[in-house]
Amino acid sequence: MTNQSIIINNVVNQAFIHSQLQRSRDFSTPMCAVKFELRFDPREGARYQKVFSFIYSYLNFTPIIYEGGNSYLLFIHESKIHTVVSTLKNMFTSIKIKYNLSIETVGVTNYDDEDDVNSLLERVHRFMLKAKLSRNNAIYYGTRYFDYSHNGDFENLSHIFNQSPEMTVYGFYKEVPLSNKVKVTESEKGYAQVRCSKEYLAFMKKQEYVYLEHPMIPDILRADIMHIDYMEQLVELSNFKFLDNSPVHRKNIRVTPHRPIQATMEYEEELYIEGLVADISKSSILFTTQLNKIEEIQVKGLHTKTFALKFHIEDMENQMRSLEMKAMIYKVFGNQIVLNIYPTLEAQNIIMEYITMCQDLLLLEIKGAA
Repeated sequence: MTNQSIIINNVVNQAFIHSQLQRSRDFSTPMCAVKFELRFDPREGARYQKVFSFIYSYLNFTPIIYEGGNSYLLFIHESKIHTVVSTLKNMFTSIKIKYNLSIETVGVTNYDDEDDVNSLLERVHRFMLKAKLSRNNAIYYGTRYFDYSHNGDFENLSHIFNQSPEMTVYGFYKEVPLSNKVKVTESEKGYAQVRCSKEYLAFMKKQEYVYLEHPMIPDILRADIMHIDYMEQLVELSNFKFLDNSPVHRKNIRVTPHRPIQATMEYEEELYIEGLVADISKSSILFTTQLNKIEEIQVKGLHTKTFALKFHIEDMENQMRSLEMKAMIYKVFGNQIVLNIYPTLEAQNIIMEYITMCQDLLLLEIKGAA
């Protein structure tokens, strides 16, 4: 390869790497960088070609960057670090079985909002070198804050909890996530003790486990509730597990209005429908009305049109706020319509305030029933 070819190849690779970080930033989705070593034998080019084809297909055609020497680089999108590591372990096992080829020097790290290209590449390279020096870890992985492979998972969690003790705990009541800011007061021997509000303790009493979100940990944690001290407002948690997906991160929190919300749907001069908001999120509404009105929509062929949706909801000061937004029919069943709504930023903020208020009312309901 000529010097010019090397320069062009480096420029193209750098452009690709920058674009991977930009994609993760633009879409706010998780991404992991993977660096591994594979010693290529030119006498067995056909076998290595099959191995790389297998990697492409196994990882949903994720591009492979050749960095030189024996090093290769991958960027895996929309998967968190524990899922990526599990996927790689399964893939390398399959490669060993199918092609009798071992890949045993692997570094993995997740992209962090504070990363640039240099910091991300330096970290994944450092983890790959640690894998090379390690007798126990073919895959060495970690984040900006700590190495998962250095100690057991809980030892790392305990270190994080002691360094930054505040986090958010989530539980579910009537399918609505209720959250509370908690502070870790003690963390050792496989358990953590957290302090939370009195209102939330009544809710915790009804839960067997909770979800935890910490700003320094890329995955949602699940933990079992072992004991509650009501006098001291302390909860003991144990059996921590990392989750790649959890109900905490559903895009839309839906609530049932605590009081009936009257609403209207209009389409130009052709249609005017009155009904009730059965449940609401920041991007959709379940609208209940008369069956003959839904039939009218279908007869007039308006099910693909954009409607004007109007209703009133309360704000935190118990003042009624008038909202109007565009809406489109997503699904119809019986006398109910699922509407995709397109509120302005101001209207979206009002809806989110209303959802928070409904969550707070649920906590009061739980406390009253306790």
